Amino acid sequence: MSIVSESFPSVEHPGRYDDKSRKYTIYGEGDLSAQIITYGARIFRLNVPDRVTGDIADVVLGPKDLDGYLKDPGNHGAIVGRSANRIAGASFSIDGVTYNIPRNDGNNNLHTGDKAYQFKFWDARILSLEDGTAYIKNSGIKGLCDDDLKMPYDESLLLSCDSEDGENGFPGNLKTEVLYTFTQDGTFLILYKGLSDKKTVFAPTNHAYFNIEGHDNGSVKDQILTMLCDKVTLKDDNNCPDGRYLDVDGTIFDFRNGAPVSKCLDLNDPQTRNCRGVDQNFCLNNNGRFELVARLEAPASSKGMEVWTDLPGIQIYAANHLESEDNKDGAVYRPYDALCLEAQLYPNAVNVPEFISPVIKPGEAKYYACGYRFYK
Repeated sequence: MSIVSESFPSVEHPGRYDDKSRKYTIYGEGDLSAQIITYGARIFRLNVPDRVTGDIADVVLGPKDLDGYLKDPGNHGAIVGRSANRIAGASFSIDGVTYNIPRNDGNNNLHTGDKAYQFKFWDARILSLEDGTAYIKNSGIKGLCDDDLKMPYDESLLLSCDSEDGENGFPGNLKTEVLYTFTQDGTFLILYKGLSDKKTVFAPTNHAYFNIEGHDNGSVKDQILTMLCDKVTLKDDNNCPDGRYLDVDGTIFDFRNGAPVSKCLDLNDPQTRNCRGVDQNFCLNNNGRFELVARLEAPASSKGMEVWTDLPGIQIYAANHLESEDNKDGAVYRPYDALCLEAQLYPNAVNVPEFISPVIKPGEAKYYACGYRFYK
């Protein structure tokens, strides 16, 4: 089916955003569909059918309208950047030049600043099946562009956003594009592209809050998480990785064989105590290849979701601070009602030489990908 575009207006401010606020519905095989809004390039709905009953569930939490997103402190469904997660001391150096960026998380910078991608209206255009396929293949990502089943099922949505040199203190005029599409194997694919005229930090993520039983289904504590990784990055007292690692064996972060999400909500652990539960970067074993890295399953219904990415890390966050009323379909959200699985570069990587660098070269396009595949 062709992508459908419609207005996504403000109720509180009629007409104010009508020229730039849109909602696009994209389709996959069967009853798979997603709705993307141009504000923050956010996932508004992600509709997944039960393969036995056929019942449709929206598996992404979020506000009900544009006004809710404009006031949203949780970055629901947003493309976050140009630098997602934390940068210690809200500063970094590139080629001997120090850049100071906003302190908005204690002494850290978190998710870039007040002019970040999640707070901008993005431009959007629809790509044909052929153009979407060419765009993915041009990324050169191993395991993605060389797999025909990872090519688009139908049309794709391409959103673009500019960040000016010096915005939020970051160097370089950075143009970012994000492709949303469903692939032939049923994966909901997010493909990032960054291109700058100076060396700069390019480390985006998507901040969707998932509940695979449905966005209004309540706690995810009993859902089973599997992580294909052997270590996590340790955080300092300011909740920011500092270059140390922790082997997950025997810890609350050992999900290699699958365990309930509640396991990593133990507040007796110093890594979870200050943030009311898990908010941790898991180090993946994919070696830069687009591979299966995680699963989330609901034992009561056997619903499940796979996570695929070429990025080296995933931030697992259990919506520890979530408190919101009057959301989509009248839902009320509380802590632990969702799990974020944010494929990313390691937090604070720009300050830790041992981590994969988030710095991209001028004039050289950089691509990353993440995909969510649902099954029953």
